[in-house]
Amino acid sequence: MSMTPSRLLSALQTCLATQPSSVHAPQRFIVAYSGGLDSHCLLHLLSRCRAQLAVGIEAVHVHHGLQPQADRWVEHCRQVCRQLDIPLTVLQVEARAARGESPEAAARQARYAALQEIIKAGDILLTAQHRDDQAETLLLQLFRGSGSRGQAAMPWQRAFGAGAHWRPLLEVGRDELREYAEHQQLHWVDDPSNLDTCIDRNYLRHEVMPVLQQRWPAIQDTLGRVASQQAENEGLLEALAALDMQGLVGTGQSLSLPGLAALDAARQRNVLRHWLRQQGLALPSRRKLLQVQHDMLGAAQDRNPHLEWSGVELRRYRGRLYAMPPLRRVATDWCRDWNLQEKVVLPWSGQLSSQPAVGEGLRADIRDTPARIQLRLRQGGERCRPAGRDRHHSLKKLFQEAGIPPWQRQRIPLVFVGDELAAVPGLCVCEPFAAPKGGEGLYIDWQ
Repeated sequence: MSMTPSRLLSALQTCLATQPSSVHAPQRFIVAYSGGLDSHCLLHLLSRCRAQLAVGIEAVHVHHGLQPQADRWVEHCRQVCRQLDIPLTVLQVEARAARGESPEAAARQARYAALQEIIKAGDILLTAQHRDDQAETLLLQLFRGSGSRGQAAMPWQRAFGAGAHWRPLLEVGRDELREYAEHQQLHWVDDPSNLDTCIDRNYLRHEVMPVLQQRWPAIQDTLGRVASQQAENEGLLEALAALDMQGLVGTGQSLSLPGLAALDAARQRNVLRHWLRQQGLALPSRRKLLQVQHDMLGAAQDRNPHLEWSGVELRRYRGRLYAMPPLRRVATDWCRDWNLQEKVVLPWSGQLSSQPAVGEGLRADIRDTPARIQLRLRQGGERCRPAGRDRHHSLKKLFQEAGIPPWQRQRIPLVFVGDELAAVPGLCVCEPFAAPKGGEGLYIDWQ
């Protein structure tokens, strides 16, 4: 089947039909234009559809600076966009790989991070990945041991920035795009790194796929169907996880361990993956996931196990599971003066401020006290008589009573007036520092 503007229009309709209704209707198509064959074809085809589209068309080129020819590629893209009367934006990014990081992964991450910044509500980023790219992606995911989510490869559409990202060429083969480009007498740039077979994708493309095609000529179509089926399977797994999670998620996105334990092992793992994705956290390997089930569900009730993997910490407290980015180290002797007026940004995370209030918070006249007002961290042994209570309690008891997890307790800023504990933000104000009923107060807001 040859590539035509009407075929692109049909593919754009497919992307639109699969887009969630909550996403803004397309107002602007922005083509990620590298200057190579695939993106040039997409841009050219889109320009020929201009009359049928009630949508603005623009192009964006990401200048990685990784190749000596990079500046020439920018000029080529500008020339093509002038010919097509399509506005072009050039984004310069720093794409050098960190130690131990794949150069291709670093470039891809930098590219998408830059593109995400310019996508606004109603914008649709269009990229030119095609059927051959999809087949290669599926094989790479299989070789990496990915589950159904990875094997779903590249979706037709996804949320991106404030808008969306569509891939309208996923059912078009590389040969069809080349045929179109040659028929239209297009000129494109060739990235020499695409020939480097030390790169896994290039090795698949140049060494493996030709052999597979000799034996199974329709291999790209077959792998594309497998990816689509896995995308459907992943959608069903997500729907099941959402059902299983009903009633399990509580304060701080914590997860009920008794509720999780009531599910069979496979559904537990499905819920855990879904729960972590909802919080934007990296998923563990299968081996680590099995360890989560063993350590978190199997440990004795009086234990609070702690597990880590790249970018994630998992903790248990009072029958609930908490996931978070790694906690920053906190100097226990940290303290600072506070006049109860300026906003305080805490070194580990969060900020503290005071707001005028009536009948709650600290007494407003505390600002005029000659005693030094300080923020400190818990040292142990602190006591407080919360406003409205008739006796003092240890801070430890108050934390336990409020169900505050142990790892958060050392990170709660305490307000001292002189050497007396005056307030525990988010928990209580201590007598005699509490605002009188109906009197002026200062509400301590800790975010």
